[in-house]
Amino acid sequence: MNKYMMICFALAIMIVGCKKVEVDFTFSPTEPKAGQLVKFSNHSSEGENWSWDFGDKTNSVLKNPHHTFTKPGTYTVTLMVDSAKYNTYSRTITVYDTVPSFVASTDSICHYTDVVLTANVYNPYGYKLTYAWDLPENCVITSGTLTDKVIIVYFKEYSKKTTDSISIGIHITQNGKDYHRTRNFHVHKTISPSILMMLKDYTIRRQHLIHGYLEDPIMGDGEDVHMIELATDTIVTFNDSTFYASQMGDIFPDQSINRLQLDAMAQKWYITTPEGLFVANFNGQNITSIDSEASGAIHVDAYRNMIYWATPSGLKAMPLIKSKNNQFSTTPILYNSISDIDRIVVNNNYR
Repeated sequence: MNKYMMICFALAIMIVGCKKVEVDFTFSPTEPKAGQLVKFSNHSSEGENWSWDFGDKTNSVLKNPHHTFTKPGTYTVTLMVDSAKYNTYSRTITVYDTVPSFVASTDSICHYTDVVLTANVYNPYGYKLTYAWDLPENCVITSGTLTDKVIIVYFKEYSKKTTDSISIGIHITQNGKDYHRTRNFHVHKTISPSILMMLKDYTIRRQHLIHGYLEDPIMGDGEDVHMIELATDTIVTFNDSTFYASQMGDIFPDQSINRLQLDAMAQKWYITTPEGLFVANFNGQNITSIDSEASGAIHVDAYRNMIYWATPSGLKAMPLIKSKNNQFSTTPILYNSISDIDRIVVNNNYR
């Protein structure tokens, strides 16, 4: 009997120990400023041990702690009761600067990656506010305007350095008083492909493709010249055989071929002619028109599943065709308006 009672007593202790506690807390003031003391009030239903995480790498084990956030920003404060992960509760707290300022969604910025900029204003009395962002010339707004509280932006590359240094500012008017805040950031390079184009005057243009954004073409350099000199679209070697654009009459007897490329994986020819761009199976069957504009230089980028070709309108591109009958539904995209491209290559490693 005693043994039975001891087992029941142990089970009762385990049940009580595993009881879920209703965890809750509040804090005051609800809109604190950096450097201001914040009082946390624990409203949990039960508990004997408390573990606070203030979200700024500081902690407390007091039941009702006081804490000072030294920097403005948004913090997630978490309370755990009796060291049980299921007895936790979290709330976010926005800490404002002592003067109007702004925060960025990240301090580790990369080129062509969206960053959220948010004006940070302590305004408990509801004064009228106006905003005016001051952004560098390589900054592009993707959401919002220069007079909005919150905007989303990205930064284009404007130097060949590993890191660009930029300055972002904002003018905030509160109750007739003007505040100006400026912060400096480092913007790091993003690994991305670039299209290299040699023109008929032998000058080089480079155009970057980054996260769906298309840069304007810029002048190339010596490194670009070396790479594009290795490219060819008049000769294709495949399975120990060499194919010359000028000698493809057996496969394409009705075509006057300017240039050619082979998608080896799908075993499809892409040929440019005075009548446009065509795709065909390796044996010359199912020849299909892709673009009716006279075409010259061409490049197949199997790594990114794209084809690029030159026309009098400029550089065009579209995904490679994979269907057996060479049917497709995508529309070619005009990447730029350079009309005298003589050679194309894609550098997938450059940035």
